[in-house]
Amino acid sequence: MALLVLAAAPGSPGVTATCVGLSLVWPRDVLLVDADRDPAQAVLAGFLQGSDGRGRGLVELARAHREGRPLEREVLHHTLPLAEDGARRRLFLPGFTRPGTALLFARVWGDLGRALQSLDTAGFDVVVDAGRIGAGGLPRELLSVADAVAVVTRSSLRALAATRLYLPDLQQTVGLTRGQLGLLLVGEGQPYSRAEISGQFGLPVWSVLDDDPAGAAVLSEGAPHPRRFGQSAYARSLRQTAQTLSELVARSRQLVTGVAR
Repeated sequence: MALLVLAAAPGSPGVTATCVGLSLVWPRDVLLVDADRDPAQAVLAGFLQGSDGRGRGLVELARAHREGRPLEREVLHHTLPLAEDGARRRLFLPGFTRPGTALLFARVWGDLGRALQSLDTAGFDVVVDAGRIGAGGLPRELLSVADAVAVVTRSSLRALAATRLYLPDLQQTVGLTRGQLGLLLVGEGQPYSRAEISGQFGLPVWSVLDDDPAGAAVLSEGAPHPRRFGQSAYARSLRQTAQTLSELVARSRQLVTGVAR
């Protein structure tokens, strides 16, 4: 089982498109979780083209938590289909519905993290879209159970300057001590290279995603598929990134447990 948390610094967008793209090509059954504490309904309004959340998502899980219902038994009941795929289950857990709602979720993060961990027994990996890192960092209860935390950044000076501001807190967070923190780079060479960025931040660049605004709009805005989208460099980079992250988590778990996944 893999539990991946993806986030970005302000001014370095691309998290939601990356999370959706990875979830569509992930090699196992997958649950995508919208855990952005500044809600934008980005997946419902974008990739799912204005779909109704049908009263499902984190708000309903908070209600279940208040009522004392174990979230391990509840989480899958509050999901929606992300995409039809006969080979894999690809589900989506909608996020917060109003600004400020996340403040009321503070006592739920820990139980949610454990519930997401428990989905291994149902055969699911989990991709968490944590949105922008923000002044308060990310929910530490989620980070403490994550197998990997990936910071999405572009290779421009502006994006890298913003990322540098928010990395120290993540690097000091409990649970990120075994190589669990890395970067996903969108658009290498604009102008900095993968090697230059990794050297400056002292973190691995786990994978590089092609810079393709039209392709990203399919995932972030629900835009029509460009011609031969599935064979594009962007789609190939998503598949390669999904495979790389899946293998990274498997190796990490084998080192910790001594048992191959």
